[in-house]
Amino acid sequence: MRETTFIKQKKKSWKKFEQMQQNENADPDKLTDLFVEITDDLSYSRTFYAKRSVRVYLNYLSQLVFLKVNRNRKVRIKKFFNFWTHGLPMEFARSWKAMVLALFIFMSSMMVGIVSTANDIDYATQIMGERYISMTDENIANGDPMAVYHQHGNSAWSSFNITYNNTMVASRTYITGIAAGVPPVIIMVHNGIMLGTFHYYLYHKGVLSEAMWIIWIHGVLEIATIIIAGGAGLVLGGGLLFPGTYTRLQSLRISAKRSFKIALSCVFILIFSGFIEGSITRHTGMPMAFKYIIVLGSLAFICFYFVAYPIYLYRTRIKPGHFVFNDDIPHVKNKTIALEKVREVGEIFNDSLNLYRQSFSNFFKGWMLFCFPLMLLIPALHFFNHESYNQELYWWVNIKEVLGGEGATGLDYLASLGLVIPLFLAVYYAVYLYRKQQEFRITEYLKFSAFGVLKLWPTLLFVLLVQLWPKSFMIFFGILLVPFIFQFSYAGFYEDGKYTSNLKGGLNLVFKSWFGSVGMFLLQMVIPLIVFVVGYLFSKVFGVNATFNIDFLSEFILDHVKPFVDDISALANSLNFALYYAFFSLIISFVVVGLIIQFHSIRERIQAKSLYTRLKDFGSKNNLFEQADEGDY
Repeated sequence: MRETTFIKQKKKSWKKFEQMQQNENADPDKLTDLFVEITDDLSYSRTFYAKRSVRVYLNYLSQLVFLKVNRNRKVRIKKFFNFWTHGLPMEFARSWKAMVLALFIFMSSMMVGIVSTANDIDYATQIMGERYISMTDENIANGDPMAVYHQHGNSAWSSFNITYNNTMVASRTYITGIAAGVPPVIIMVHNGIMLGTFHYYLYHKGVLSEAMWIIWIHGVLEIATIIIAGGAGLVLGGGLLFPGTYTRLQSLRISAKRSFKIALSCVFILIFSGFIEGSITRHTGMPMAFKYIIVLGSLAFICFYFVAYPIYLYRTRIKPGHFVFNDDIPHVKNKTIALEKVREVGEIFNDSLNLYRQSFSNFFKGWMLFCFPLMLLIPALHFFNHESYNQELYWWVNIKEVLGGEGATGLDYLASLGLVIPLFLAVYYAVYLYRKQQEFRITEYLKFSAFGVLKLWPTLLFVLLVQLWPKSFMIFFGILLVPFIFQFSYAGFYEDGKYTSNLKGGLNLVFKSWFGSVGMFLLQMVIPLIVFVVGYLFSKVFGVNATFNIDFLSEFILDHVKPFVDDISALANSLNFALYYAFFSLIISFVVVGLIIQFHSIRERIQAKSLYTRLKDFGSKNNLFEQADEGDY
C-alpha cells in the first residue's frame, strides 16, 4: 500500500484517537482497544515506511496511549509470589536436560578428583595448591581441621566477602555460557575435581567424618548454585548452538530470557549461603544436632524446590500438554542492503554493520571450514615442536613468531597464507551469497575458493612483502595500501563477468576511492580500539592481571587447565594465538565488508549503475521517489 493511501484511510481514526487520549475521563477499555489499534498501525509503518514521518507520529501517539492506560496500574505482589511458586519451577522443569547434564558433569568431575587423589595423594597439592594444603595440615595437627572458617575477620565482613566471591563465580559460570556453553563446563569440572580432591584428602588424614558436616553446612547451597548456574549457562549456550526453527539471534534472545530466570535463583541462595558460611559455619564446635538440622534442611530444600517439584510439574503439566510455553519470538528485522547506492560516511558505517550481521552466518561457516582447523593446527605445530618457547609470549610476539619474523622461511610464508587467504575468501563468498540470495553449500564454496584464490594476488604480494621486510613501519605502509590489498582483490569478485574485464573496470574505481578507503579503514578501527579500552577497564575493575578481554579469557582457561599439565607454555602460546587470531578475524572481516560497501558506493557515484533502473520506476510505484531499501509497496 502506498504511504499516501495508508494515511488517507487512517487519518480520521487517528484524529479521533488523539482527541480521546486528551480526555481525562476517557474509558480505559476503549483506550486499551485504541492502544492495540495504534500499535498495529505503528508496526505496519515500521515495516513499510521506516524512514517516514508517519512512523514518528504513530510512535508518539502510541506512547501517550500506553502511559494513559498504565498510569494507575498497580503492581500486584501476587505476580512476585507466582514467579517463585510456579514460574521458576516450571522453567527448571522445562530445562531439566541442561540441569541433569550440569549435575552429571559436576558429579563426574568430583569422582575424578577422588580417584586421582586416591591413586596419588600429591595430586591434592597440585589441585588445591601447596599453601592451602600446608594450612590444612597445620589445622589438623592443632586439632581443628576446619579452623579456616573462623580465622579471618568478623562474621559480617566475612559474610559479605564470601557472598561477593561466590556471586562472581556463579555469574562467570552463567554469563560465559554464551561461548557455546564451554566455559561453564570448564568451571564445573574444575570445582568438582577440587571438591572431590579435598574430601579424599581429609579422608586420607582421618578427619573426614568430623569435617564433612562442617563443610556441608554451607556447601549444600553453595555447590547447588554452581550446578544451577552451570545449567543456566548451558541453556544460554544451547540457544546459540541449537536455534531450531528460529534464527540464531532469535534463539539466543529466547534462551537468554529463560536462562536468566534460572540464574536469578542463584542470587538469593548465595546471599543465604554466604550468611551461613560467614556467621554459622565459623562456629565449628556447635552441637552435632544443629549441624544435622542445617545440612539436612538445606538438602531437603534443594531436592524439593529444584528437583522434586519441577519433576512433578513436568509430569503433570508439561508432558500431558496441559501447559504450553509461549515464548515471545523477538522480531529481528533484516534491512535489505542495496549495494549499488551512493552513501555518506554514516550510511556506509550503518550498512556495513547490517550487511555484516546478515552475512555473518555464511562467513562463519566458511571460516570454520578452513580457518578454524588451521588456527588450531599451525600454532600447535609451531610451539609444541620447538623447545625454545619455554615461556608465555605476549600476543604481538606470539603472532610474529607464528607468521614469521626475522629469518622467516617458505614454510612460514605458507602458514601466513593459510591463515590469511581463507579469511578473505570466506568474507567474499558470504557477500556473494547475500547478493545472490542463496544458501551456503560446501561444494560451491570449495569451487568458489579454488577459482578465487589467485584473484587475491594483491594480498599474496603484501604478505610476501611483510615476510621479506618485517619492519614496524610496515603497519603504516599497510594502511596506505588498504585499497590495493582489499578492494583491488575484491575487483575479481563483485561481478560474474570475465576477470580481466572486472579487473580493468575496477582499476579506475580503486584509485578514485583510494583516500576514502583509507579513511573508512581508520574509522572502522575505532571499534576494536573501544573493545581494547573496555577490556582494559574490565580487567582493572575485577582485579584481573590481564591486558584485554582476550587475555582475561585466556587466563581463565589456563587457570583451570594448569593443574593437569606439566608444562603450560606451549599450550598457553597456542591458545593465546588462537584466541587473538579469532578476534582479529572478526575485525578484518568487518573491515572488508565496510570496504565492500564503500567500493560499491564509489562505483555508483561514478558509474550510476542502478540509477537508470530506479528512474524507470519513478512515478509508477510511489508518489515520492524513495531509496531501494526503504520498503516495498
